[in-house]
Amino acid sequence: MEALRIRWLPRWRDPLASCLMETLSVRCNHCGAPLQIGDGTRFVTCQFCQSHLEVKRTDSSIFTEEVAKIAENTGRMAESLEVIELQNEIERLDRELGPQAARHHDNPVGNAIGGCVGFVIVTLFISFSVFFAKSSSDMGAPAIFPIFGIGFVIVGILFGVGLLTKLASGPSEKQKRRAELVRKVEQLRKN
Repeated sequence: MEALRIRWLPRWRDPLASCLMETLSVRCNHCGAPLQIGDGTRFVTCQFCQSHLEVKRTDSSIFTEEVAKIAENTGRMAESLEVIELQNEIERLDRELGPQAARHHDNPVGNAIGGCVGFVIVTLFISFSVFFAKSSSDMGAPAIFPIFGIGFVIVGILFGVGLLTKLASGPSEKQKRRAELVRKVEQLRKN
């Protein structure tokens, strides 16, 4: 007699094992219909509402979640992350620019008016300094007084040149980058 050989097949190749596979009962997250799923199933389509579902497992429960909602939530989180990254970049630029420099070019009309007022003040300062130097030398005051007047003129000229250079230069590259980032954040928040 020939010995009977029993050949063991792996579970995935055994046709009887696939029939005996354990099924779990869950409900569709969209319509509430009962669903029968296999033990290792990760995704399922509801036969009633045709929703694409992901099977989620925890230590104590099994439930489904709509794949479309997962994608929607992921999209919102990506947008929020982009806003946070842009805000961090703005804060970094603000630290580099300092508190006044970050706001320096936010209002071009205010900057032009401020520049004009500053120029008028510098002109008046220089005029007063020239008058002070001339009148003190005409009155026979000690030589130190006209020197103060000339010093005031030099300081006024340097201040005026600095003011004009600052107004003519416009915003720096960092200030332009900051303004661009602020526009992007506002645009993302509108969406």
